[in-house]
Amino acid sequence: DTVCINAVAEQYFVTNTPTSTYQWTVTGGGWLTTGQGSNSITVNWGAVSGLYLNAIEVIESNAAGCPGAPILLDVYVLDLLANANGPFCIGDPSATLIGNPLGGTWSGTGVVGNDFDPATAGVGNYVLTYTMAGCSTTINVIVNNGPVTGPIQHY
Repeated sequence: DTVCINAVAEQYFVTNTPTSTYQWTVTGGGWLTTGQGSNSITVNWGAVSGLYLNAIEVIESNAAGCPGAPILLDVYVLDLLANANGPFCIGDPSATLIGNPLGGTWSGTGVVGNDFDPATAGVGNYVLTYTMAGCSTTINVIVNNGPVTGPIQHY
């Protein structure tokens, strides 16, 4: 499973057997907030990114109190980073946008593929978004107008 850094109220569940109880354990970067004993829990994830092996475990016990085999889930807590760009002038060339980890998608005014084009965007302040696996981060980009110089004159 992949979740965003600092994600809240992420739900995990197994098929419910009405006469069973469920013992959940959450390790690594998260903590169980609701649902202990039921087939469905809610988890909040913290601010430390990375892969947490066996981060969620559930053991179902039947009505006779006999436990089943543990069911385990690895969780990758994803922290997206994006390079800051600019400020730009209206006539500047396109600049490559870099998100980490690689492989996400950029969006926003002036974004063409993985580049920001100041001429396409025009003068202004823009928020560009980098998205991957349901997570996103933003950067602010400014495009400034150049000066308006009058004609050359002779005295």
